[in-house]
Amino acid sequence: MCQDTGSCGTEGTGLSSFLLTDLISSDILQEIQDAFSEYSGMAALITDANGTPVTKGSGFTRFCMEMTRKSRTGARKCEVCDRQGALMTMQSGKPAVYPCHAGLTDYAAPILLNGEFIGSFIGGQVRTDPVNEEHIREKAAEYHLDPDEYVAAAKMTNQIEREEIDKTANFLSRLAEVLSRVAYQRYLAMQMHHTVEETAKNQSDFMMRFSTELKQNVSELYSFFSDKKNKSPDNYQAQKTVYGLMARTLELGSIVEDTMDYTNIINGDFTLRETVYNIRSVIEMKLKEHMAQADTMHNEMSLEVSENVPEKLMGDPARIGSTIGKLIENSNRYTQESWIRVSIDVKKNSYATDLIIRVADGGVGIEPEQAQYIRSYMTSRGFSEVRDEEFEMLGFSLIGYHVNAMSGRIELVSELGKGTEFIITIPQLAPEGGDA
Repeated sequence: MCQDTGSCGTEGTGLSSFLLTDLISSDILQEIQDAFSEYSGMAALITDANGTPVTKGSGFTRFCMEMTRKSRTGARKCEVCDRQGALMTMQSGKPAVYPCHAGLTDYAAPILLNGEFIGSFIGGQVRTDPVNEEHIREKAAEYHLDPDEYVAAAKMTNQIEREEIDKTANFLSRLAEVLSRVAYQRYLAMQMHHTVEETAKNQSDFMMRFSTELKQNVSELYSFFSDKKNKSPDNYQAQKTVYGLMARTLELGSIVEDTMDYTNIINGDFTLRETVYNIRSVIEMKLKEHMAQADTMHNEMSLEVSENVPEKLMGDPARIGSTIGKLIENSNRYTQESWIRVSIDVKKNSYATDLIIRVADGGVGIEPEQAQYIRSYMTSRGFSEVRDEEFEMLGFSLIGYHVNAMSGRIELVSELGKGTEFIITIPQLAPEGGDA
């Protein structure tokens, strides 16, 4: 686990020219890291894209910090291991579990800004097997350390089953995922602030609220981890807390995204951001984001994907994901102790592949007149002279605008006492070499 400046990773480009600490303050990062270390019983550290620590190490062992890294040879080998872990996460975008030169196990998860590597969340300094005294004494000789003291320090490190390390590494990746989304939402907020300064100069209060609420979310996670009864890497409640934090962070971020879209639409600057994506991944993430909300309402959420749906499509996954997320939120708001189902299918047409998304629920349903009003509100792109506060809160105007902008259409089917279904059809292109 890297503790020396500039030893891991590579310089980023584009969005990753932002430093991690430009987007999330170091004190917030330190709170999360300390909580994770206390929660997992393992060492933890957060670095920027170059491997430079942006926090103070949490839970570091005497074996590593006071002995191995005090040796010039040992420190160099630690840097090589850390660089390997950072590169593995940067290249794969996934958590990496890897052995260190001294016989311990570390793991790392990438922190991304809209897909670009901006840092690593590193944990570990544990072992999976009993101490091999012969190996440790050989290392002590190589590092010019007292062999008896080195063996004693090695025995003080935690021995943990590899399965538990993998579980904790996966949990760490979810924390890194939250940090990635927090960083992106903060980036959007900064961009929005710059845009609005030119048009309205009245967003400082909003920015302050955004920052305050964001830190409150992180503090809640810290408090949860600090509660000793919650210390289990595969604790379901822990997962809900992480996804709940993600959902609340994204709820704040959606305010930023919606404001940016409204501003761009009004200014005539709205453009689609089309790329190759996996629709399954987009929807799975949206369901995770709304897990806490569904649990509160005692709703069961599910996803059905037709075998006809290709692995890759080309479209605007951010706008599609935002639309689905708003519809899931709407279903959760008006459904209790029932079910919510997202179904995905495709249909080939003359020039593209129609992506068909259904968001259905077993809720209370909608009055026929109200259902017709919603249809008109969304299919008119939502920018009529009459603005409905309730529908604006749910983002219905942007749903209509986004679907129309993507040359799609939206249908609403509802029956009182039985539930509601939104059906969105959006033409998507097959990426070159794809199977759509």
